[in-house]
Amino acid sequence: MLEKLNKKSIKYKLRKNTIENLKKTLGLKGEGTQDSPLIIENLRDITLEISLRTKSIYLVLRRLTISKLSIIDSQNVIVKDCFIGDLEITACRNIKFIKNQINSVKQFLCRNCTFERDNFLIDEYSKLINNTYERRSFVFVWFCLGVGILCTFFSVISLVYLYLSLDSIVFLITGISLSIAMLYMLNLRHKLSKAPVNKYTTRSTPEKVNLRDYFEKKPVEEEINV
Repeated sequence: MLEKLNKKSIKYKLRKNTIENLKKTLGLKGEGTQDSPLIIENLRDITLEISLRTKSIYLVLRRLTISKLSIIDSQNVIVKDCFIGDLEITACRNIKFIKNQINSVKQFLCRNCTFERDNFLIDEYSKLINNTYERRSFVFVWFCLGVGILCTFFSVISLVYLYLSLDSIVFLITGISLSIAMLYMLNLRHKLSKAPVNKYTTRSTPEKVNLRDYFEKKPVEEEINV
């Protein structure tokens, strides 16, 4: 596989069609099913930046050096024995992280995900288990909802008691649209409160690990069971 990759840094946007293309081009293992997941592994001389969005394909990322991993609206993904500089996961279900080194992490509206024996910085681990990023994001959501309601209110007052103007109509549409969007986010989070919570059995490390030193110090396993 490495012979087909002649770059030291590669950006991948992994969607259903691009994953199928990679499978043909690189000869990846697996069929993308639950019994035979598609496996991308052992690209140690390559630094990857991956944006992933998939629900229909079972995928395993294994023994990779990833500067940034973004997983959005996905499920049935396993990330194992990887170095990850920055991890961002949004609206995901049933994602498993196993024995990775992760320097920074942000999760938003993710449920039923598992972090097992991963290494985090102490501060990042605390933010992860307390869901700090999501909590702070919803403070902003509430603020935007308040702004939307005020815009709507003052626009209606202007239209009813003052005069009809283009500015008032624009503010009214903006306020209503913003309010609807924020109410949708709040409703989505409320629905997720009934979903299984994320599971954490991880370790924290006191300092950031160098991107290249991680695999040099980590012993290679002869076989990994996904």
